[in-house]
Amino acid sequence: MVGQEPESLRQVASPSGQAAIPKEETSRLAETVMSLEVKVFALEAEITGLSSELEDYQQVIQEWAGAFGGGGIADMRRDMELRIPEPKAYSGARNAKEVENFLFDIEQYFLAANIEDEARKVSTTTMYLTGDAKLWWRIKYFEIQENQVRLDTWALLREAIRVQFFPENVEYNASGH
Repeated sequence: MVGQEPESLRQVASPSGQAAIPKEETSRLAETVMSLEVKVFALEAEITGLSSELEDYQQVIQEWAGAFGGGGIADMRRDMELRIPEPKAYSGARNAKEVENFLFDIEQYFLAANIEDEARKVSTTTMYLTGDAKLWWRIKYFEIQENQVRLDTWALLREAIRVQFFPENVEYNASGH
């Protein structure tokens, strides 16, 4: 009915004039409060654990940042956003302009990608060889494995590419003969 409260919502007056809560309701509320306290405690423990884990991850990220240039997280994010165009593959054409442009583009790629390690420079360069240049590299790679030749630095590989693919008469032709 309108204006009447259900029995569970009515308060019973105590002799002191204050509202009394039935004993069953008090027990139920106490259990609910205790259950909530346990859940809050568990959540606080979980948050503490996650905070500690987050600090560990931040430490690892800082260490990685130091290993990759030491610029910190902001520099890592900037570098990740920067898209470096890959150099055009070289097929082994015996054309002075193509050979020199390939070598120049590879060197520019090393600078932009911050590749300083000689072994990485060699392996990166060889990934951009195709056609006759790839066939030449496969032969050289076998010779390297057999300790017949040494091409373990960018300078040695660059010179070997020039010797193999640079036209022999380029200086003579350039002088006007």
